[in-house]
Amino acid sequence: MYSTLLHKPRNSGRFSALMDLYEQNYMLMRLLAPELRQMGRGAFLSTAPGTLTLELSELEHSRYTSTFKLSYRFSSNSARGRKEREPDLSIRLYHDARSCEVMSGLMPEGRIEVRRTRDLEEGRRLNRFLNRWLAYCLRQGHQFGDRQDTPAMAADDYCAQY
Repeated sequence: MYSTLLHKPRNSGRFSALMDLYEQNYMLMRLLAPELRQMGRGAFLSTAPGTLTLELSELEHSRYTSTFKLSYRFSSNSARGRKEREPDLSIRLYHDARSCEVMSGLMPEGRIEVRRTRDLEEGRRLNRFLNRWLAYCLRQGHQFGDRQDTPAMAADDYCAQY
């Protein structure tokens, strides 16, 4: 007799870990942009002393999602021939499911990544990068919108785990 308890699918643990990562990315993104749903079209900049400028752009809202790009803004004459924006990630935030995932983007190594939806390892790698980057940006003091909406202490407490 075939027992499903003994023969779990190989990706069951990886899938649940990826869903946890999407959930963590949602929480971090909400700390970074607490009023994301109310933000209109355009480019929004976040500056913190002694850090690179963070840019949220190409913001589009639908009933249950917000899709946008998140990147650092470098000057056009930066060192080592770096592109003006890097990393440059396309991100989708699902308001109803309270999750957030990377759709595609230019990674820091200069390669363009397009996420194939069925590849769990690729999804984990791209979204783990987003998770670490969002936590780093929050630790630096970045935030889009009214800084009084999310107390700095809450962001520090959450980022302390990462």
